[in-house]
Amino acid sequence: MTTEPNSRPVAVGIDGSDTALGAAQWAAEFAVARGLALELVHATSRLDVSSGRTNGEQALSDATAAVRATHPDLEVRTTAIRGAVASALADSSESSRLLAVGSGSSDPPILGGHVVRITHRAQCPVLVWRAPVAKRTGKPLPVVVGVDDSDASSRALAEAFDIARTLHAQLTLAHMWELDAAVGMGDLGGEGNMDWPLLQVLESQQRQRVDDMVEPLLRQHPNAHVTTLFQDTSPAKGLNELSREAQLVVVGSHGRGRWADTILGSVSQNLVHHADCPVLVVR
Repeated sequence: MTTEPNSRPVAVGIDGSDTALGAAQWAAEFAVARGLALELVHATSRLDVSSGRTNGEQALSDATAAVRATHPDLEVRTTAIRGAVASALADSSESSRLLAVGSGSSDPPILGGHVVRITHRAQCPVLVWRAPVAKRTGKPLPVVVGVDDSDASSRALAEAFDIARTLHAQLTLAHMWELDAAVGMGDLGGEGNMDWPLLQVLESQQRQRVDDMVEPLLRQHPNAHVTTLFQDTSPAKGLNELSREAQLVVVGSHGRGRWADTILGSVSQNLVHHADCPVLVVR
């Protein structure tokens, strides 16, 4: 176990759902590994204080008991906040190392309907938890990170190296690009129209960009086990497929659009809803 300097707690949004409890257990393991405290947070709408308060206290009590059953020495704090769910958890994230929430795929899906807004507004990485479909074997499942040449991807890559070290997991760097989009030709209509020399140049440039991003991180993490994949597919499709054999997918958040549900990038939003393992979105 390592203790982080100026340590901030790992926060978890609690709503009484099974996925929120799963998020709490994941966050507890991460907190123990990093020597951090765990803060369980329940947010109650101002319009529903009378009915939500008792349920919130019960949800916090149940989550605390579940976490302490497996991690009896972990420092666990509980906080009940009155306010809009997404805003309240976003405020909590300002002083957190990481915020974990359930995907809302089980009842009652209270937080699930707010996941995109929470992920967009949070000031720290957000883990959206759902049970991985891949079965654990004798060694940890890999951590997958989507890589492109954006600033958000660079931050996600650094976070992925750090998380993989904590989880003692192999790291898979996945760079997805579609050939027709890469050469700017739209629908190629068959291999005969492909500009193969141009494609080779573009692919070489992409590989070099990824190598340049990874090199300083490999120096910081000399014991990291890293595999790099370059695939001809859309990022959302490729990362979703890799999520079936992973314990975690890490992706950057790309800011676009005016509204909260469009500001989160299309790839990260797709993964939040459809990945077959937990997803960590890094701003």
